[in-house]
Amino acid sequence: MDNVIQIAVIDDNAQLRELSVQQLKNAGFNVLFQADNEQQAIGKIESYGLPDVCIVEVNLASAKLLLERYPDLKVLVSSTEDDKQSVSDMLDAGVSGYVLKFADPDELVTAAKALAADKKYFSVGIAAIATEYFQ
Repeated sequence: MDNVIQIAVIDDNAQLRELSVQQLKNAGFNVLFQADNEQQAIGKIESYGLPDVCIVEVNLASAKLLLERYPDLKVLVSSTEDDKQSVSDMLDAGVSGYVLKFADPDELVTAAKALAADKKYFSVGIAAIATEYFQ
């Protein structure tokens, strides 16, 4: 069990969060905790420790607050926003990955594995924006 990737899922929509949690569990991840918002997540991080990857399906403010408090946290954003400004704002905040909610459902698993391996991951739909950002 030592090599099992520890995941946290933050989403204010309990039904959507549960879908992500089940998908991640089915893929062999250990869901360390779930939270409705960043404040709840901070309390759980203080109790359980940092997960390997934190999937944030809430908003920019949540990602920023978590990364300001825990700069080593690998944050994977799951969002429907695919415009340049939204993606750039998340990258400015320091996220390690960004997946689009309307992408292939298995992409969440692929992205979480990449972040756990100290890589970055961006959905094809926003890869050009991310590439331009890092140049």
